[in-house]
Amino acid sequence: MTWAFDKFDKKFDRTKFNCGELALNDYLRKQMSQDVDRRANVPTLAVNTQDEVIGYYTLSNGAVEFANFPQNLKKEIAPSPVPIARIGRLAVDNSTKGQGLGRELLFHAIDKVEQLSIEIGIRSIVVDAKNPNAEAFYLKYGFQYLHTSGAKKSLFLMI
Repeated sequence: MTWAFDKFDKKFDRTKFNCGELALNDYLRKQMSQDVDRRANVPTLAVNTQDEVIGYYTLSNGAVEFANFPQNLKKEIAPSPVPIARIGRLAVDNSTKGQGLGRELLFHAIDKVEQLSIEIGIRSIVVDAKNPNAEAFYLKYGFQYLHTSGAKKSLFLMI
């Protein structure tokens, strides 16, 4: 299957997207355009040759407390809230699973953040793994655990 990455645009068909996670499907169909209008995050879409959305991710900025990073990295970062980029959501349509689109979406996001980090002080990418499969996916690509409390699995990748 062939795909291309593009900025969010209502011209792309979002109606058929199904990644198996109702919240991620609904976000794409119902909430994403509102978040774009509010500048809450910046989505990138993967679209096929029929202009159907087959994957997406969202990026936003934020900060994480210095204390949440592992001790061995604290010499490399300033002891104040650490500026980050957050991958809020990353999803791939079931029709493309196993074809490498998830990996390409993640690497596209990492490349974008690395480019931005030269202009604005981003030190890390952070993601909250929604389930064990997502957690394993990010760990596979070098993400590490942040030291946070609660059930949420926050992971990071240093830039």
